[in-house]
Amino acid sequence: MEPKLFSVAYFPPIDYLIEMKGADLVFIEAYENYQKQTYRNRTTILTGNGLYDLIIPVVRSDTKQIREVRIDNGCAWQRHHWKTIESAYNNSPFFLYYRDFFEPFFQKNYSFLFDFNMELLYLLRNLFLIRNTLLFTDFFYLHPQKMEDFRDVFLPKNRTFRQKRIEYLQVFAERFNFAENLACIDYLFTNGRDF
Repeated sequence: MEPKLFSVAYFPPIDYLIEMKGADLVFIEAYENYQKQTYRNRTTILTGNGLYDLIIPVVRSDTKQIREVRIDNGCAWQRHHWKTIESAYNNSPFFLYYRDFFEPFFQKNYSFLFDFNMELLYLLRNLFLIRNTLLFTDFFYLHPQKMEDFRDVFLPKNRTFRQKRIEYLQVFAERFNFAENLACIDYLFTNGRDF
């Protein structure tokens, strides 16, 4: 089985973690240029008002490399994100069980987007029992050889990634049709960690 290559992501979609779990070896792209309007700094959850994007604000600069992108902590984004997550999932079956794992991410200040996302990804891998080896790239792979490239597969504008989707009971199922490939916490808080 070929190794799989992913970009770092903020609460990635469940399919991202399913693809990651199905690999023997995972690489995270550490030398790509930052791309706006991707899961690198945003995630989508389902709230009582419908789909909602949580976006981590970043400092504008000439720096393009993903490891050097700074989080704009001048606004209360962490408080807003946590309150929104809490409001959306407080009544879900597993929120109270998992909330203490995630709340500290919204209390500690992080300087760099990459560091925040990686610390969160390590936690998600543990919670979802993903035990394969995770490494970082040494340089930017324009056209990776002998690697499945998922860096541009998971995009907010197109949440249909797989031919066969996983359907599960979502928190606001009585109000909205099933929303595919939301943030992995949507699945975790409503169904637990087994997928």
